Amino acid sequence: MELNIGNSIFPGMNDKKGLMVCGYEWGFSEADQKLFESGEDVFFDKNAITTFSNKSPAHGKRALTWRYDKRIVKWFELWNHPLSREGLGGDFEKLILQTNWCNTQGYKIQESYYKKLINQNQIKNFISHIEYFQPSLILFMGSEIINILQDPLVKDQFEKILGCSEKPPIKIQKPFSGRQFKIGFQEFENCQVVSLPHPSSSRGLKDEYIQKFEPEIGVFITELKRKKGINS
Repeated sequence: MELNIGNSIFPGMNDKKGLMVCGYEWGFSEADQKLFESGEDVFFDKNAITTFSNKSPAHGKRALTWRYDKRIVKWFELWNHPLSREGLGGDFEKLILQTNWCNTQGYKIQESYYKKLINQNQIKNFISHIEYFQPSLILFMGSEIINILQDPLVKDQFEKILGCSEKPPIKIQKPFSGRQFKIGFQEFENCQVVSLPHPSSSRGLKDEYIQKFEPEIGVFITELKRKKGINS
């Protein structure tokens, strides 16, 4: 199996029952496209050890500027679970594993999200990673993902690995002066799922709104830390 992950595996932390950050597909920003098209020798060390919050050992300093990563790191801070971007950090940084439902890469999804993600090859990619890592907490970065998870083509396979869900997802909006996004929650026997707006392409999304969900999401992270023996 060729793993479709964005950072290193740390035994006892993100290799099993860790925290999975899962988006739609790998991004390829316009800035990076221009960089690669320029013919410049772009630094990349495939053997470097990295965490989600610090991929600079593999990609250089440009990794610390990626909008998607920066915003998710900010959200963890707003949920009172800050991530270090220095070195490999501590145990909490090693608890997180980044992947995407699709193994493709692009600037943005041109077709419908459903059509893209329900493709048999992409379902296979997603489910194979669920089976391999068996995460205890999944943060979907993209509000459509939790909807596609409910499709029997996906959910039946998902539940065979992480247990059944007795209820459909709950979607919550909170009072806010700006745009109010729906945040999804669904509990399975062996996994808690949270569905968030896409960090870098959701128009009108404010960090202050995401912070309002600290009471719900922060508890899930605290509980996972407790199970993994992480004190801070």
